[in-house]
Order: sequence, then structure tokens, then C-alpha cells
Amino acid sequence: MAAPAAPRRWRIGIDVGGTFTDLVAVPGDGSSWSLADAITHKVPSTPHDPSEGVETGLAQLLERGIDVADVASVSHGTTIGLNAILQGRVARAALVTSRGHRDVLQIARARMPRSFDLHATPAAPIVPREHVLETDHRFASDGDPVGAGVDPAELDRLMARLRALAPEVVAVSLLGGYAAREAEQELADRLARALDVPVTSAAAVWPEAGEYERTTLALLDAQITPLMTGYFTALRERLARLRVDARVYITTSNGGSVSIDSAIRRPVQTVLSGPAGGVSAAATAWPGTDMVTLDMGGTSSDIGVLRGGRPVLTTTATVGPHPLMTPVVEVSAIGAGGGSVVWDDRSGSRSVLRVGPTSVGAVPGPAAYDAGGTEPALTDAYVHAGIIDPATFLGGTFPLRGDLATAALARVAEHDGTDDGTPDARADRAADAAFRVASAGMAARLRTVLAAHGEVPERYTFVAFGGAGGTHAALLADEVGVSRVLVPAAAGTFCALGAAIAPVRRDVARTVRTVVAEATLDDLTAACAELEAEVLGWLRTQDVDAVGTVTLSADLRYAGQPTTLEVELAARSTTDAATAPLRLAADVGLRRFAEQHERVHGFVDAAATVRAETVRASVTVHPGEVRTGRGGSGFVKTGARDVRYDAVPRPAGVWALAADGGEASVAGPAVVEKADTTVLVPAGWTATTDDGGNLHLVRDRSEQED
Repeated sequence: MAAPAAPRRWRIGIDVGGTFTDLVAVPGDGSSWSLADAITHKVPSTPHDPSEGVETGLAQLLERGIDVADVASVSHGTTIGLNAILQGRVARAALVTSRGHRDVLQIARARMPRSFDLHATPAAPIVPREHVLETDHRFASDGDPVGAGVDPAELDRLMARLRALAPEVVAVSLLGGYAAREAEQELADRLARALDVPVTSAAAVWPEAGEYERTTLALLDAQITPLMTGYFTALRERLARLRVDARVYITTSNGGSVSIDSAIRRPVQTVLSGPAGGVSAAATAWPGTDMVTLDMGGTSSDIGVLRGGRPVLTTTATVGPHPLMTPVVEVSAIGAGGGSVVWDDRSGSRSVLRVGPTSVGAVPGPAAYDAGGTEPALTDAYVHAGIIDPATFLGGTFPLRGDLATAALARVAEHDGTDDGTPDARADRAADAAFRVASAGMAARLRTVLAAHGEVPERYTFVAFGGAGGTHAALLADEVGVSRVLVPAAAGTFCALGAAIAPVRRDVARTVRTVVAEATLDDLTAACAELEAEVLGWLRTQDVDAVGTVTLSADLRYAGQPTTLEVELAARSTTDAATAPLRLAADVGLRRFAEQHERVHGFVDAAATVRAETVRASVTVHPGEVRTGRGGSGFVKTGARDVRYDAVPRPAGVWALAADGGEASVAGPAVVEKADTTVLVPAGWTATTDDGGNLHLVRDRSEQED
């Protein structure tokens, strides 16, 4: 009898950024994965066709000792859908809605962009009013049809008007459609057959009350369907050319991943997947820890919050001005990235230096890249200040030009009003100001985001990643009072790592609107059981074998209260969910709601009725245990140079991680050079490393007391 085939042992994650396409291969035996032995790779992104950079990078990654037959899965995070929406490069869409609701997109939530600005202009609707058509289809909140039904002649007229508009895609969002999913889908199917274009049912995308939000989500999904279908098809073809015969997953906005077929069926779930990847990686690698993730890449800096090691999800995210009502990892853009332009704003009475929001992008990149760029970026400030060594950038594989960085910064400071005209001195002032401006802006935004959750930065640990995360993390930590920074072993490719180890996950929801009490417990349990069965049925299509977790929750509020809080009702393994009947306890939900309400709002009303608006279910299956393994034991000194990060040049040691032996810790000022990033250790900070090759920066106690 032949021996069983050895399990495939590589999971590959890919993240396409504005400047670089990152790839990570994580080895394991199928049940566990070792981060310390991961292989990382970066190639320049190809904005004209992102899949080209993916193919190039994957081919080069495989050449580094990975047998293509041993690849178990490829997981890909992409911002193609997001960029298309923000730039307006989407399919021409039409909307079909219930009669009397043609202005759902114009009315929206009847709020002005700025409440006290009489001249504020509302954002343009996602499709123009002349592309919104009405039908007599509508439903009550219980799903029953309203009225006598639809006249076949009226439906023929609707199809004729749609043909005249010649849309590339159509969305159907009917009043009450969230409670009549089958009926709304039936209309969508009839239109698709008659028009021969993709037709999206809003209730199929997300069946939750909220007419404007549900309609917008359906339109976003429809508008990017042709683009994303084409991209995912091209991705499959490029993988086939490399002879990669593995499971292909696409990361999603909720921090998980789905099969490529699921992503094609509902592409809107991938829109915010890129920023979610790093948050997901931190949650998987360090469960149970309160963390703030700082993802500082080439274009921007994003933060995510992990409370108890679990990402904070939100259903109020936006894509540009458009609401995204599905659960997504709450990631907020808080400031500049390494490619953000340092520029001189002379629009007012005096010259003011600013950083971003414009980025130099992958092409031409910062001035130091020597690729034709003349505008200085934050990376140029790091180079001029001695924090980044031009000769050792990205392990020496991407040499930079320090003289070009200095010249570009000097030009920015020509009109700053000082008498010193020396180019080096002007560049010093520009770099000093760039660090101050970037740190202050990021700190203000970080405090605001955490305050919205009743939190303060001091109780969290920074997890800093992205190409510039470790470079700037301690400067930002000093600004906000954080005393612990963790720089992962694969910091420069951490979002790609997040894709590689992302769990398979799906979220579903249903509006219920009922009182939470023992008398209504059967109805609430029935709704949750239906959602549980839905996510288990979906899981069977995802080609995963591991046992996962089903979590059931509800959006609760006091009667008369305008906002809700999501409260977990139950959690159990997928095995138990498939075999044992669901049992909920009303008192558990009420107790947890009271605890959460106290923390967020500061009070509890024990006499008030608690209502459930929406029930939710999520299924999460992790691909295996994540092991940090052994990545290093100390530091070895490789040189010394002056660095400048607080307007004062300081002598600093230059260090690298030692495979064996070495110094146990490094006191700042120091620079730790890694193949994928450069980590600044300012004065008053100490760096250590763990067995996984992760760097831990701790602010000295005396500095904390000051």
C-alpha cells in the first residue's frame, strides 16, 4: 500500500499596496504555522495591472526554495475595488426601487456634511436620479407583499426603460426587501435574464433594515462586480501560468478570508480588506492582548484596535462618502505614510510645512529612489536624518540616493523665513518639521479614535508594521504617552502575513426588532438558529476541514434609545453548532448589555425595556495554530552614525538581529536594521527581542515618570 502523500506545507499571503506588492510564505504541517521561518519578498507594484506585480512577485518567491507542489493555499488582499470606488472608475449602474422611493439616494439620512456650514454641499449620489427607476414591488416589515402585486405590463415597461438606459449593472433594492429576500431575488433574476447584465439584489448582499445603507451597499457591490470579476479571473490565469494548483482565498473587510468564488459573488466584502490584514495578523499571533496596530506604509498610516486580542468591528464604516453597513475591522487613516509628500503651504499669510495627504506613490516614488521624483517624501526625511541608511535600505536590495533626498528637502525650506541658506541646514529644518507635523497629526487622530470607545492610548501596546511603522512608532508613542511598542518579525510585509494566516470567516445578519425577555426568547433563538444554519451551509463551500467557532450576537438598545450596542449572546464550535440545538439565555444577553452600556455610556437603566434590533452570526475557522518559533536571541552591532529625530543630531549605534548570542538589549538612541524595515530606538527607550524575532521597545521608567 502506497504511503499517504505528505501534506502541502506553504501558505502564501499577498498584499498589493500603493508602492510595493508584499508576499509572505508561511511554512507548517497543516495544523500549525511557524512565523519565524516565514519567507518574505517585496516587488514594486504595477498600478496599470496589479495582477502583473502579483505574478512577478510570486514567481520570484517560489524561486527562493518553495516547490510549487507544496503550496497549500494562496490568500490575496487587494484594494482594487476600494480604489475604483474612490476614483469613480466603476461600472455604469441603474437602480430599481419601490415606487415613491426614487429619491432614497438624494435624501440619504437628511444630514448635511457639516452641520453648521450653510454653504456645505451634500455628496453626489452614487448614481444619478435619472438612473433610478420605480416598480410597484414593496413589502411590509414582516415580508408580506403590500398592495395587489405587480402588473406584468408594468414589469415590461420597467424592462424597456432599463434597456433604454443601457446600464452595465443593475441593483434592486425594494422597500421591506430585507424581510422578503426570495421575492427580491426573484425580481433580480428576471431582470438579469431579460437584460443580460449582472443584477444585484440588496437583500442578498445584506438583509438588514436601513433602506439607504442597504441600497448603497448593493450599488457598490454591483458597480465593482465587472472589474473584480475580471481581476480575479486574471489572477487565476496568472496562477495557472505559474502552475500553482492550490486553494485561492481573498481577504475580506472583516479580517477574514473567503474562497475566490465567494469573492466573485459578493465583491463588496473585499473593499476594505487591505487595511484589515495587519489587524487580523496581530489578533492571530498575539491573542488576548490589548493592542493598537499602526500600519504605516507608503501612502498613509492606519490604526486598528484590538480589545482582548479581538479586532473591533464596526458597521458604520464609509468608503468615501458612502456608508458600508457590513461588519468591517475598524481601521482609521490617521496620518502620513513613508511616501507622503513634504510640502510648503504658502496659501496663507506665512509659509507652513505640511505632510501629505498627497503621496508620491510607487512611481516615481520619493526623491531618494532616483526614479525621476523631485518632491520630497517622509522617507526622504528619514534618509537625510540618518535614520535610514541609503546603502542598506531593504537589506541592500534597493539602494537610495541620500543627496537627492537632501536636495529635495532643502527646496521645501527655501521660503521658511530663516536666514540660514545652507542646503544641509534647510534640509535639517524641513526634516525636523516633517517629523513634528506627522507625529502631532497622527497623535491627535489616534486620541480621537480611542476616545470614541472610552479608551486612552496609555493602556495599549503599539504593534507597528508596514515599511515605515517601526521607523516612526516610538516617535508617535512619545507623543501620546504609550510606553510599549512591538515591531513584528515580518513588519514590512505584515499585511501579507495577515492574508496568509487569516481565518476563513463569514458574517450574516437579520433584522428582528423584538423585546429581549424570557417571553420572546423562542423567537430570538429561532432567528439566531436560522443564521447559524446559514453560516454553516456557507462554510461547507469553502474547502476547509478545521473546526471553527460560531458566534451569535444582537444589536441591543433601551426602548427609545437611538443607538445600539452589539452584545454577544453565545459562542460554540462548528461541531456543536452542527449537532446540538441552540440554547440562548435572555439573562446572559441582558447582563452583558448592562456591562457594555456602563462602559460605553457610563450608566445602566435597570427598569428600562431592552430591545433587539438585529441578530448577527459569524463563523470563523483558523487554518491552524500560529507558532512564533525561534527567530533570534540578541543584537549584534554593525556600525554607528548620527541620527536626527528631535532637531538634535545624536550619535547612535546601528544594530542587527543576531541568530545566536549577541547583546540581550539595546538602549537608545539606536537604529535596528532589518531586511524589511528600519526601527528607530530613541533616547529613553530600550529594545529587546524574543524567540520569534519580534522587537519589543519599552520606554524607560524615568522617562515615563517625566
